Amino acid sequence: MKTITACFIVAFTAGAIAGCGGGSYSGSSPMPMQNLQSATAPSQPMNVTSTTLSTTYGGNNYSVTVSNTPGGMMMFNGQMADTSVLTLTLTKNGTVVSTDNTTAYYLTNPYSPLGLSGTTNGVAWTAIITSFTPFPATLAVGSSGTLLAATYRDSMGNAIGSLTETYTVTADSPTAVFVNINGSGTLNGTPATDTLIYSVTSTGAIALVQLQITVNGVTLTFK
Repeated sequence: MKTITACFIVAFTAGAIAGCGGGSYSGSSPMPMQNLQSATAPSQPMNVTSTTLSTTYGGNNYSVTVSNTPGGMMMFNGQMADTSVLTLTLTKNGTVVSTDNTTAYYLTNPYSPLGLSGTTNGVAWTAIITSFTPFPATLAVGSSGTLLAATYRDSMGNAIGSLTETYTVTADSPTAVFVNINGSGTLNGTPATDTLIYSVTSTGAIALVQLQITVNGVTLTFK
C-alpha cells in the first residue's frame, strides 16, 4: 500500500524587448505552458526501475530504495501465474535497517492480478485479490477510480486484514501527469494508509517520484 502529497512543475518563460532612441517598444510576456491534461495509461503491472527516495524524521535521515524484479511462473491460489518481486530497502543514516520482499502474482494478456505474499514483522501473509478494475485507456486530470480490493490471510488461511487501492490523476507538468495509487486497510490489527505517486508521460512512460506511508498516526514522506 502507499500515501502521497503531489508536487508539480510550472514552466514559465518571459521576455522583454527594450527600444532605444526616441521611442520604445513594450512586448507582452509569453503565456506559461499549460500542464498536460491526459496521458496514455501505463501498462500493468507498473514495473519501475530501481528508485531511491529520502526523508528526514526525528533528526535522522531515512531513505527507501524500491526495486522490481520479474520472476518465474509459480502456482498461486490454484492457478499458474507470472510473478515479480518488489523489494523495499530502508536505511537510517546510511545503515540498512530493514529489507522487505513482496511477491506479486498475476495473469497476462490481459493483465489480471491474483494476489501478493510476503512477511511483516516475522508473520507470513498472503493477500488474495477479490476484485480488480484496470485503468481506462486514457488517464485524464481529475479522474479517479477503484483499482482493487484484497483480503490478507495468515499461513493458516485466517483473515488478518484487508486492503483497498484507488487512484487519482492530478496535474504534474507540460509533459506528464501524476497518477496517485492510494492504499488503505489493516494488517494484524494495525491500520495503515499509503500512496505511491508516479509521473506518467503522454505515451505512458512512468517514474516513481514520491512515497508516503502513515502508520499509527505517524506519516513519513519519501521523495
